[in-house]
Amino acid sequence: MAKAMVRAMAKAMVMRNFLSDLCERAERPLREGEILLRVRMTGVCFLGHGSWSFPIIAGHEIVGEVVEVTDGAADVSIIFGGELRKGQRVALVPSSAPCGRCFYCLNYPHRTTLCRHRTVYGFRRCDEPPHLFGGFAEFVRVQPRSFLFVVPDDLPDERAVLTEPTAVALRAVERALAPGIPVIGEGLGIGRTALVVGAGPIGLLVIAVLKGMGVHRIIAADLSAVRLEIAKALGATETVLVPQEGSGVPESATQKIRDLTDGEGADVVFECAGVPLAFAMALEWACRGATVVEVGHFTDSGSIPLSPHLICRKDLDVRGVWAYPWWQFRDALRFLQTTSLPLEMLITHRLSPTELPQALSGQLGQTMVKPIIVP
Repeated sequence: MAKAMVRAMAKAMVMRNFLSDLCERAERPLREGEILLRVRMTGVCFLGHGSWSFPIIAGHEIVGEVVEVTDGAADVSIIFGGELRKGQRVALVPSSAPCGRCFYCLNYPHRTTLCRHRTVYGFRRCDEPPHLFGGFAEFVRVQPRSFLFVVPDDLPDERAVLTEPTAVALRAVERALAPGIPVIGEGLGIGRTALVVGAGPIGLLVIAVLKGMGVHRIIAADLSAVRLEIAKALGATETVLVPQEGSGVPESATQKIRDLTDGEGADVVFECAGVPLAFAMALEWACRGATVVEVGHFTDSGSIPLSPHLICRKDLDVRGVWAYPWWQFRDALRFLQTTSLPLEMLITHRLSPTELPQALSGQLGQTMVKPIIVP
């Protein structure tokens, strides 16, 4: 296709020091190899405490509609599920292809998320071309070396917009499947008890994935009774309401989990809350020989005193999760397409771009789980 022109001015929510305002960005013609998407929906993922280089147009959970495909785009980007055509819906993988040359690409090629030179949509400065590099805007300019997945016709936008966080959940569960030492019975299995600490969007999707795998016992622990009700609908067999008191691991919740697990703790624990105390809870609530998967701390939210002896005495496998490989989108879309679980329950608010500050500042209250922005 021939080169295309973005509309002269494109509206976007520009973030400066974790605050955002609606701006218009003057745009140049598309370059060869670029693809222009009109944003249909973008999920709100909270930035937390990171070393972001502002200003940015945030938003990396993007479902868009193809507006233009320039010459050569199909040769320099990876497209799954068919050829791109105008009007087609796609899910955009936030990170670009790994460079193939850095230390991690050469020594850990199976861990593409460790590449030092990946570019990630929603985290690149927007005062530099191509400007429209995040989902909280009318358009996104897809650059060469990107990954696009065609959204199946029978998958509604309200499910497709969950593709990126579902990929995180799938990666977290896969980390529990691989044992540290290949011994039968280690790691996650159907007969194991799984505990999910934190019933936010990622924790709820982890519960849904565990349910889809056939894990027979899934315990959800959270501060919110509302979120625990959603956890039940998505597959949790038991729930534990964690009291908001004190600065340590609450004894009442510890006792409840022991009562549910023959006095020992869970076989596999997923920390999805993203607060330091939740990691201490995960270690405390794991049984000896368990696997603990740390999912929530994708940004640095601080630290908490821990006893390394606890990890040694319990003989724990502690595994981190840093994003996911790009091919995880394939499995995420398949899961979203085939599961009968009511995943739409996660989407509690549909907001306009100008309402984004309310979501980021917590003004939407305790009922908020997953807001989405609809331009």
